[in-house]
Amino acid sequence: MTRKILIFFLITSLHASISGAADMLTYDGSAVIVRYPSALGGAATGLVRSYPGVRSDLETKLGWKADFVPLVILIRRNSEFGKLTGAENELVTAFAVPAQNLIVMDYSKLEKNPFDVDATLEHELCHLLLHRHVHSPPKWLDEGVAQWASGGMADIIDPGHKDILKQMSLADRLIPLQDLSVSFPDKPRSFLLAYEESKSFVEYVAHKYGAERLRAALHLMEKGESADRALSNTVGLDLTALQDRWRGDLRRRYSWPSYLANNLFWLLFFLAALVTLIGYVQAKRRLKNYRDEDDEFSGDVIHRDDKDDKME
Repeated sequence: MTRKILIFFLITSLHASISGAADMLTYDGSAVIVRYPSALGGAATGLVRSYPGVRSDLETKLGWKADFVPLVILIRRNSEFGKLTGAENELVTAFAVPAQNLIVMDYSKLEKNPFDVDATLEHELCHLLLHRHVHSPPKWLDEGVAQWASGGMADIIDPGHKDILKQMSLADRLIPLQDLSVSFPDKPRSFLLAYEESKSFVEYVAHKYGAERLRAALHLMEKGESADRALSNTVGLDLTALQDRWRGDLRRRYSWPSYLANNLFWLLFFLAALVTLIGYVQAKRRLKNYRDEDDEFSGDVIHRDDKDDKME
């Protein structure tokens, strides 16, 4: 299924589901349009209030004006959102369709933390703004910039794969960014690693060479330059060399000694639990041996008493 067909399918399914929902309401404002079920009226109001600040912050970071009115659709039930995202339902919290200036958010996954709503909104709005100025940006850049702009917020939920970037860096099993230009892997662990790599690489460029150079590279891409040439012209290194430096930085930060030091508490906890378990097994074995010896001794005494009775 091509990307255009997938987008068409998502939009068609979305409008069909919304049309059939009698309780969907609309806030039609000058800056943002929000479609929401009546039960999420408070969430919709909060989103409308926070939108100007989110937009202003994003415009400052990217150096572009968000001169369009996005449509944000809040989904109340995860099952309804799952019809749109399919197999990735359990990981995805929101998605954007740049061609339609559309943002769809699964509020059932975001309501626990109101701050996540604003960060997720900024993440998805970044996708819309980036695609408005850069034609078909590499997937790793698209997701990396969106995470950098939204303070590290991704539009997925980590189901428990902690420190996956550290682990794969230590094992020298990172995915080359060139392999993440069109799409991310389907397997959950590799999918999460792709997100983490995208975020880490873009943050490395912004921190090491300055956010202004990252913006400059994006503006060169707006003029038609590839990501490789844009980075080469602004940072002075092509993508391959820059990627090598980023990987080297990861190796320095995530060396085995530092990794073990960061996880020292859990390592000691594991060793203590292991020692306790070994001690328990040994104590249980000694107790069993003691009981066996005691039984043998008792049997021998009884046997001798029987012989004495017979002699009498």
